[in-house]
Amino acid sequence: MTFKNGEVFIMYVTPINSYNYNSKRFANTAKGNTSFTGYNSNAFSEKAFRSVEYGFRIIGNKFSDLFEGKKIKQLTKSISEITPEANERYLSQLNLISRFYATNKDIEVNIEDKILERIAQKGKSTIFIMNHSNQHQDPSMLAVLNMLLSEAYQYAGKGDKFPLPKIILNQDILTTMNPTKRKAFEAFGAVGIDASVKGGDKAFNARAFLPLIKDFIKDKCNIFIFPEGKLAVRNDLPFEERFQSGIAEMINKILGIKKEVMVVPVGFSYGKGEFKNLTAMQIGEPVIFTRSGKETTTTAGSIMSSEFADKGFVSFFKKHDGEENITITSEGIPVKPEGIVGYIKSLLAENLDICSKEAELKIRNAEVTNDATLR
Repeated sequence: MTFKNGEVFIMYVTPINSYNYNSKRFANTAKGNTSFTGYNSNAFSEKAFRSVEYGFRIIGNKFSDLFEGKKIKQLTKSISEITPEANERYLSQLNLISRFYATNKDIEVNIEDKILERIAQKGKSTIFIMNHSNQHQDPSMLAVLNMLLSEAYQYAGKGDKFPLPKIILNQDILTTMNPTKRKAFEAFGAVGIDASVKGGDKAFNARAFLPLIKDFIKDKCNIFIFPEGKLAVRNDLPFEERFQSGIAEMINKILGIKKEVMVVPVGFSYGKGEFKNLTAMQIGEPVIFTRSGKETTTTAGSIMSSEFADKGFVSFFKKHDGEENITITSEGIPVKPEGIVGYIKSLLAENLDICSKEAELKIRNAEVTNDATLR
C-alpha cells in the first residue's frame, strides 16, 4: 500500500525470491555473554558526548518551537490535555495525530498481509521492534505504523478495549522539550529511559519498565522499541551486535508470569538522493514465544517465508516442519529460562534484519520503476 500526499491506495508487493547469504547454526547464534562488548568507547566519553548532544537538542527544540506553525501548536496543546484511556476518543485522537505525521509521504507497506488486522482481532498485548536507520524519519514512520494499527482496532470493533501504545525512547528527547510538547508525547505513550550504552541508570530504567510490564501482562499496552538504540549508528557492526539484549531480557521476565509473548518486527527503509521521498515499511510475521515449565517455545516469524533468512535458522525450523511451537534447544537439550536470553535476542535480531532488508528491497524496486518511468 502506498500513502501519497495524504491519499491511500492499495499496492501489492511481490515476494522476495532472489537473495541469500552465509549461514550459521541457530544453536550457535546465542552467545554466552549477551551484553554488548563491541562499543569502542568508555562510559566517561559517552557521558561527555551525551552532554553535548543534550545541549544541541535544547537549542534545536527552541528553534523548532519558534518557527512551529499555529496549527501544530494547537494540535499539540489539545493532545497534551488528553487522558490516555482505551476508548473511542483516544483512539480517534491517536489516529488523527498519526495521520498528521504520515501525510506527504510515499510509503510502501505490505498491508495486504493483514498482520495488523490479526493482531487487532486478538486484542492482546504485542511488542513491536523496529530498526533504527534514520533518527529524523523513523518517528514519522512509527506514526504511520500507529495509524495503521489504530485503524485496525477500529475496524475490529475494539474502540473501547485495546492496548494503549507505549513507546520506549531516549529520556533526553522528552526532557529537552517544552512542557506542553512533552505532555503531548507522554499522552500518546512516550516512555523515557536512560539509553546509554554504558553506565546507564539501571534503577531509573527499572522504575520506567515496571509499570509497562504490569500493563503488558494484563493486555493493557503495546510496547514499541528500537532495540539498536544508540548503536544504530555503528554500521560497521553486524546487525545482531547492534541489537541490544534488553528487550530479550524483558521478554524472559514476562514469560515467567505471562504464558505467551508476541513480537512483531517492522523494517523501515528510505530512498536517497533523487529518490529521497521514497519510504518503505515491512511488517513481519509475529514471533510468538511461549513457556511451559522450564521450556521456552517459539514460532519462526518471517524466517521460512523470506530468501533473506539465514540458512542456519531455516535449517533449524525445517527440522520441525509442521510444528506450531518449537522448543528452543541447545544440542537437543531444552534451554532453561536462565540461559534463554541470547537465543531470544538472536531470533528477534534475525527477524528484524529480514524485515529491514525486505524494506530496502522495496526501495530499490521503486527506484528502478521510477527511473524507468522517467525515461
